[in-house]
Amino acid sequence: MSILITAFLTTVMTFGLIHLVPGGPAEALIGVSSTDVDPAVIEQRLGLDKPLYEQYLRWLSGVVHGDLGTSLVNNAPVADQVLHRLPVSAELVGLALALSAVIAVPLGVWTAYRAGRRSDGVVRAASGIGLAVPEFFLAIVLIDVFAVGLGLFPALGYVPFGKDPVANLRHLALPAAALAAGASAIVVRQVRAAMIDALSSEYVRAARAMGLRERTIVWRYALRNVSTTVVTVYGLLAIGLLGATVVLEQIFVLPGMSGALVTSIETRDYPMLQGIVLTYVVIVLGINLVVDAATGFLDPRLRAEANA
Repeated sequence: MSILITAFLTTVMTFGLIHLVPGGPAEALIGVSSTDVDPAVIEQRLGLDKPLYEQYLRWLSGVVHGDLGTSLVNNAPVADQVLHRLPVSAELVGLALALSAVIAVPLGVWTAYRAGRRSDGVVRAASGIGLAVPEFFLAIVLIDVFAVGLGLFPALGYVPFGKDPVANLRHLALPAAALAAGASAIVVRQVRAAMIDALSSEYVRAARAMGLRERTIVWRYALRNVSTTVVTVYGLLAIGLLGATVVLEQIFVLPGMSGALVTSIETRDYPMLQGIVLTYVVIVLGINLVVDAATGFLDPRLRAEANA
């Protein structure tokens, strides 16, 4: 029930805030077409002359029946456009998270085991730089070095995975790397801190007293104990990276959700904007549910506390 209430309140706030922005779809369409048309005529044709609550209830009624409405700009179903663009953004975020997991989790474990040594300081300094450098700046550097300079990857554009998997991955390599850099810096620091606590715990000392190999203690026992931290961090990162794609998709000219989001804001395309916001809300709530389920599975104590 709380999920439905959150989704409802989010759509209400978005609908109200976008209507507070000066201008409207009629003015945007007239500006694009450069015709001498009365905005009131267009608003009446689009149904925008009705009270706000009536417009919202009409849109909400369509959502309940699986209809996100029709774009005011291109007269195309919003649901079709979202389903066409969402896989691009989802694949970009998924690749960034996978790349981060492959690099950051082992590095965080390694630095925790070598805490206080020179290599630990080097990794912490590098992670600090990764946190400080914005994704858009790193994206420009990657394009300049690996696309323009070395010619190893395409600078712009997108190829669907089903059409050419290799070309698809080559086009997404640079934007995924730009996203993964900041995410990896966060994961390294979080995993390092959690592993340091785990390695100093009583059960680790007991395992060492039993003569277990250090590698087994670190990778099997200590890392398993911090798995809930890793899952929680990656859940938050998945949500954060969805927002970061807005800038990177514009830089790399990727046909993801961000292009439609920016256009819908500029043109005051209310149905399109509402459909995109609702999609993001559903994704965020879904990620939270998955994280809660995963942490409960990994740590039964959390599940017992939730059921108590």
